[in-house]
Amino acid sequence: QIIINHVQARDGEKIDNMKQALDRAVANGVKNLVVQPTHLMHGAEYDEMCEAVNEYADKFESVAIAEPLLGEVGADATEINADKEAVATAITTEAVAAAGYDDAAAAATAFVFMGHGTSHTAKISYSQMQTTMDTLGYSNVFIGTVEGEPEETACENVIEAVKAAGYKKVILRPLMVVAGDHANNDMA
Repeated sequence: QIIINHVQARDGEKIDNMKQALDRAVANGVKNLVVQPTHLMHGAEYDEMCEAVNEYADKFESVAIAEPLLGEVGADATEINADKEAVATAITTEAVAAAGYDDAAAAATAFVFMGHGTSHTAKISYSQMQTTMDTLGYSNVFIGTVEGEPEETACENVIEAVKAAGYKKVILRPLMVVAGDHANNDMA
């Protein structure tokens, strides 16, 4: 809602919140509802969205909710999936190209992707993203979190990991759907 309010105040553009969008779908006679979230992972906001949609489930013939960008959470830090691999490859390829390198291995640079962090059980997704980076051979790519959860992705731990690996140059990139307060104020 904060972002919806900000866009309306800044641009005069009205965007439905979940309740308004669902009410409009019902009013428009939608029979088969498909929800494509713009969430990074199965966190608190994804759970809230699912609850809101489920409250309206009896108003549609069918309801389908897609996975967030990083896919299912998984049981532990070693569990990765095709969604996480696709995101890891895409963000690393873009970061490396934007920095002017041919490939990640050629860069004598650490790339640190910073997420929000969360106390929600989905925080394991950040650790799984680090496992994914390691599995894909991106030894100079680190996953961090602004809010420090999970603990191994906390800023101070990522700084120590980058130092221990011997990198002198670091490129910070957001691992966030919206580059808001955390990206603009907290990362650096």
